[in-house]
Amino acid sequence: MFSPLVGTPLTTSAKFAVVAKSPLTGLLTDALASSRFAIAGKLTGNDAIVVRGKAAQLSVLLVDGDGARLEPTPELAGLPAAEAEKAVRERFGRGWQTAAIGPAGERQVRYATVSHDGRHAGRGGLGAVLGAKNIKAVLVRSATRVDVADQTAVLAAAKDLRARSFGPATAKYRELGTLANLLAFNAVSTLPTRNFTAATFDGAPRLAAEELHELRGVARNSCASCSIGCEHIYSRKGGGQQRMEYENVFALGPLCGVSDPDDVFAASARCDELGLDTISAGGTIAWAMECVERGLIDAPWLQFGDGAALLRALDLIGARDGLGELLAQGSRRAAEVVGHGSIAYAPQVKGLELPGYEPRTLQAMALGLAVTPAGPTTTAPARTRRTCPGTTTGSAAARPRSPRRSARRTGRR
Repeated sequence: MFSPLVGTPLTTSAKFAVVAKSPLTGLLTDALASSRFAIAGKLTGNDAIVVRGKAAQLSVLLVDGDGARLEPTPELAGLPAAEAEKAVRERFGRGWQTAAIGPAGERQVRYATVSHDGRHAGRGGLGAVLGAKNIKAVLVRSATRVDVADQTAVLAAAKDLRARSFGPATAKYRELGTLANLLAFNAVSTLPTRNFTAATFDGAPRLAAEELHELRGVARNSCASCSIGCEHIYSRKGGGQQRMEYENVFALGPLCGVSDPDDVFAASARCDELGLDTISAGGTIAWAMECVERGLIDAPWLQFGDGAALLRALDLIGARDGLGELLAQGSRRAAEVVGHGSIAYAPQVKGLELPGYEPRTLQAMALGLAVTPAGPTTTAPARTRRTCPGTTTGSAAARPRSPRRSARRTGRR
């Protein structure tokens, strides 16, 4: 589905949502993302693209001004999403924008992503839904334009929003990206660590935006139709570059006890290649690490703080091999298989793994996550502004809220 504002000059407007019943939660879920795919999709003349049924073999769906059609593409089987995007551009032409799944989506890992422009509609495992339909990619090509009722008013609003996007509220996003939150959360005991058994991480300074920007910063980038530019790109050991943001680093770093930035970068790159949601991947692996510690899973190689073990676990999940078959189910379903009370260690709400904020510190967020109908998706209630001082959107002088007042405020949302 494409936002009503896609195709207008309004900043941050290039949004789309992949919507389906989540393989993780069994609930209707939307995974949001921003990219040129949203713009081209809207300019096909459609507000949404609905896929019913299943293709007879692995195929791509092409949508433009002439309608929609399926093209068999068995040669794309097993390719990472980025390589699949490159292959379809070579076959169908460069005028198409692509959203594709990786090997994890084809194998229906329950937290597989839909990838586009190096970005991901990640939450809820909706890449697995495309995999179940034998759709490797959706291609869209612009065929029209977006008309607005009052072009002058829209341009005035766009100018105002663009000016505000360069203001102090977004300064840290521009300078350091969302990863600027890591040290702030660590300082106020809000950084989930070692599967939520701690809320501070001794290795946080090694993963901090300030440290990485100084030693590894390569470039700053913006999503399509966005003037903020919060995306930061870093150099990787041995060559290459990697987009990194707070949730990637939290889930594959502190949550799994890993402090080496090279290990975290490599794990994030592996998730991109396989097409895995980093939050659910990290949360499920962290749960398994705690189960190993407690003697509930027989995998002595899977230990907190071991970057090589983290990469091995991701590969097993992507292949659904051995322990990876269990972990591909997500932490809640895996805990139901393991039993012995292991569900108590699964960091999830309604089957969806928690994002990078300690809800026992953030009382309003905890309540919001408890009552949201689809679990902790990107659109779930998330009140860090008033409950966590020092974040990129909060104030260092923010007053703590009582649980009762937090409940009243959350109930009104």
